[in-house]
Amino acid sequence: MCAKMIIPLVFLIGFAAAGNFGSSSSESCEDGNGGGRPRPGNGGGRPPGNGNGNGNGGGRPTNGGCDAGWRRFNRPNGGWCVRVFGARMTQADAQIQCQSYGATLSSLQNMEEALQINNMALSVIKANTGSVWIGAKRTTACLKQWLWTNGCGRQNSFAWTDGSATGVAGFVWDNLQPDNDELKQPCAVMLAARAAVTWGGKFWQPAMLDDNNCMFDLEGKHPRSVYGYVCGKNSRA
Repeated sequence: MCAKMIIPLVFLIGFAAAGNFGSSSSESCEDGNGGGRPRPGNGGGRPPGNGNGNGNGGGRPTNGGCDAGWRRFNRPNGGWCVRVFGARMTQADAQIQCQSYGATLSSLQNMEEALQINNMALSVIKANTGSVWIGAKRTTACLKQWLWTNGCGRQNSFAWTDGSATGVAGFVWDNLQPDNDELKQPCAVMLAARAAVTWGGKFWQPAMLDDNNCMFDLEGKHPRSVYGYVCGKNSRA
């Protein structure tokens, strides 16, 4: 009788393990909640996240050392907590708002972060598409230079302002950007959208950057108007 029960028990255990594996893979691809309420638990008894910038990585404090509503990214120099807020304001005012949360306008480490922040932004901005301020400023050497003049290229015309991102992989500029139109575009925005946006006779891609003046269209006159900003701060663990 015991021998007859061994096979079905092994089968059931194997099936359950396979089921847990599939659930974990799906959860690791979920979008962060941006500026909304914290997500409920994953119901599996394990901390959410896969240790690659989502959740608490299995051994860190709750939410990876980030406050509720903030999402952790793992960067070469440590944990970085990010949250997107929806509002129409200048770049300077967005920086002040971030500072009120003990944060600063956030950089991007790479394209993966940009894509995740794109999804976070879409959950909080009150529009189908819109730009969000990020923590980057044009360098002094390139302040009055067009793109590709006097050595000012796509990867060195701007610098991160938050001291967190390393390298230049996060400078995911849209096509022919940063062009420094009229030599008056010292700030940078990221477009949040689900698909390419047509405006001004051009296609603008989601999760990609554009340089702009630091007041960029706060009245919502087109699909690339400013609708939010991205704050970042160091994690507590």
